[in-house]
Amino acid sequence: MARKQRVDSATAAVEIMQASVIELRPPEHVPIAEADEPFWRSIIAEKPKSEWTGHDLEIAALLASSLRKLRDEEATLETEGSVLTTAGGNAAANPRLRIVADLHARAMKYRQTLGIHNRGKNGEQRDVEKRREAAKIYEDATVDTEALFASPTVQ
Repeated sequence: MARKQRVDSATAAVEIMQASVIELRPPEHVPIAEADEPFWRSIIAEKPKSEWTGHDLEIAALLASSLRKLRDEEATLETEGSVLTTAGGNAAANPRLRIVADLHARAMKYRQTLGIHNRGKNGEQRDVEKRREAAKIYEDATVDTEALFASPTVQ
């Protein structure tokens, strides 16, 4: 397998700049509905345009469609409730629960395939925890904003 081009090389910089002006669209053989578009844009924003392959775009289109369907099914489930009453008057789990679970699992697998799941984006959990701890320290610190700006000194 060929190694990836160094991102700090001149060749890579040119390729990245050229790819940045291309509008990434779902492949014609994996069409998405208009309602899938917000999901598509969000998914495509997860990686630089230069990293998307044809197959990635196919999976991204499937993910966008799955996320829209998941949203719609969850909205319907919200109105129906998790427990339904059967014709005989007995309580039963709403079959839509299984549909939601299946769509959720499918979306997670697509994200994993694209490498946009948590570990793919952020690395090992121990490293994520270290970064989060450091970020919390910075967020919780009281910052003297006056000290951040240079002030004139009298000599």
